[in-house]
Amino acid sequence: MNAEKRIIQMDEVAPKTSKEKKKRRLLLIIALLAVVAGIMAYIWYSAQPESMTVRDYESSLVRSGEFVSTTEASGTVLLPTQVEIVSPREGYAETLLITEGDQVGTEDILAVLYVPDLEDDLNDLSLSLEQAYIELESIENTYLFKIQSLERTITRLDADILEAESDVQTMKELAELKSSRQSDYEDAQDSLEALVEEREDSQSDLDEAVISKDIDLRKQQAAINLLQVDLAAVKEDIEECSIKSPIEGEVLSLNEDLAIKSSLIEQSDSLFVVADRTDVYIDFDVYEQYTSLLEVGGQMTVTIGTSTMNATITKIGKIATMDTDGLSAMISVRARPETELTLTPGASAVASITLEVQDDVLLLPRGSWLTTGNQKYVYLIDGDKAVKTKITLGEIQGNDVEILDGLTAGDEVITGSYQNYIDQSVISLKPLGLTK
Repeated sequence: MNAEKRIIQMDEVAPKTSKEKKKRRLLLIIALLAVVAGIMAYIWYSAQPESMTVRDYESSLVRSGEFVSTTEASGTVLLPTQVEIVSPREGYAETLLITEGDQVGTEDILAVLYVPDLEDDLNDLSLSLEQAYIELESIENTYLFKIQSLERTITRLDADILEAESDVQTMKELAELKSSRQSDYEDAQDSLEALVEEREDSQSDLDEAVISKDIDLRKQQAAINLLQVDLAAVKEDIEECSIKSPIEGEVLSLNEDLAIKSSLIEQSDSLFVVADRTDVYIDFDVYEQYTSLLEVGGQMTVTIGTSTMNATITKIGKIATMDTDGLSAMISVRARPETELTLTPGASAVASITLEVQDDVLLLPRGSWLTTGNQKYVYLIDGDKAVKTKITLGEIQGNDVEILDGLTAGDEVITGSYQNYIDQSVISLKPLGLTK
């Protein structure tokens, strides 16, 4: 009985050692899982970048405001009313009456050239003209006396003819009365005919003398007129050697040889450059695609050297020319500067031309964040941290940067350099002065 009961008890109860083994196995598995999880967590956290704390930074608020679109253009200062005065002929420097920078008028003599050939021509023509006038007077006197002599001869012949006619009539009557010979009558007729013929010849000589006088006088007057024309031309050439400016203005430059008396000046040598500085323009080359946004009367800001001034567009060209790169078409735009400064012709100018004005545009101030953020990321401040945020930029004009997407008005953005933490998605902010 005892033996049977002992056997029954063994059937009802599992061996104690088997349960303990299962328990230990379970605990071991759990421990291994915990270790693996810990290792994985360690590896994951080790792979994460450590959050950087930034203490010294600059920030700005995104604002909504007016955005002015501009373009830059290069140009050159011009003086449209500008003349180069050249030597009218070869000669020698005689007198220089002005200096560079002087204001001159159209009646002012700037310099005098001496041209020996012109002086010789003037003397020769003056003498020839004087001789021609003497010859004209001689012709008039010669014909005057000749015509007067012929007129006297004709007058005398007329008297002789009257007397001869009377003699013929007398001889005729006597011949009819047989008181005179017929031959005397015929002789009287011959004498009358001779006088008439002589009178006719004298009248012909008188008519010829009158006509010849007119012809000779006109020929001599023509010679005089020709000499007068030649003399006037020489005087005009000599007057041209007294150099004047065709415009009022400032003497920009002069030929230094003019200051040395008797220096040889060749024909067409440049003597002076005179310009009207009150009529100053600047010509710019502007890309053709912008011309539709420009208008006569529009404003631009121009920088010449260290001086900045406003200018008004006065003319927009209609013919496009290729840029030096051969890829872009340019249009010439002329502007009048609004300044009291004296501008130097040929000086280089840079213009900022207003193209468009937009309202309610999101703007950030220009800063080093542009380049260090690759122009597509900013750090948006959120409490004590800043989150790397992708944005879309528009145009950059002056100190303003147009924000197209990614920010709203009132957002605060770090505007300093991102160089030290551009690889961080989030940074902690602890402004200087805070110790906690």
